[in-house]
Amino acid sequence: MINTDLNTKLRGLLNNGNCYNPATIFNPLSARIAGDVGFKLGIIPGRIISLDYLSEPDLMLLTLSELTETVRRIAKNSEIPLIVDADNGYGNALNVKRTVESLEDAGVSGISLEDTDLPIQFGTPKKPNFLDLKEATKKIKIAVDSRKDISTCIVARTGCYPHTGFDDMIERGKAYESEGADVIFYVNVNSKDHIYKIANHHNVPIILGNNSTEIPLEELANMGISVSLPGHKAYFVAMEAYRDAIQRLLETGNFSDFNVDMDKIGELSNEDEYSNLIDKYMKG
Repeated sequence: MINTDLNTKLRGLLNNGNCYNPATIFNPLSARIAGDVGFKLGIIPGRIISLDYLSEPDLMLLTLSELTETVRRIAKNSEIPLIVDADNGYGNALNVKRTVESLEDAGVSGISLEDTDLPIQFGTPKKPNFLDLKEATKKIKIAVDSRKDISTCIVARTGCYPHTGFDDMIERGKAYESEGADVIFYVNVNSKDHIYKIANHHNVPIILGNNSTEIPLEELANMGISVSLPGHKAYFVAMEAYRDAIQRLLETGNFSDFNVDMDKIGELSNEDEYSNLIDKYMKG
């Protein structure tokens, strides 16, 4: 279901002059935790969903149906706006149309579409290939035209910077903006001087991905950046914590060294609400 309120909230965050780190969201509980600790927005990354859903790498092995199912469960339980990584839209422009319709209906506020030529082709080098600019812009255009609610953000992403340079990156970003992209998402820009120049070329909000955390959010905001995504380390830390816990159980037979706030877990999982429903409807 489209959540216009959260869509509007996302647009407000992107345009209020501040810069935010998004929380990495991969299941409904992580969305609730992110909202509970105070994050303003979250991102559902394809890499992390592929790991969590399939235990496989981010090579477009996850299907659109699997992503949509996951997103719907997450969005239903999220009080913060979410941007979903939709890879290249799962195919050509016609596939992009269906991708946007499916993910918008699932409840996300932003849909990120990249211009990488995916999936990887037989005999191609290790470095990524990028779509012809004409095809890539048409895919952004159909994404914009396919959304049901104008408040849903279409986020155009490119990771070409390390491979084809700053000028090509900006040319692509400007072309996507001209086709109606609401946000431009640049990945792997490692030059502070180039980050300073990005906003001068655009009239829409900018997201940076895989950039250094050494630049404070306040400075990034002054550089015209709305969202800084430094990676998804929180997810990997969580997985390492799980490994440590079960390793301790295997070695010692108990969890005595681990302290868990089960009251907080109960709060996040709506235990009181369901306890009241049991009292009201389930007692003979």
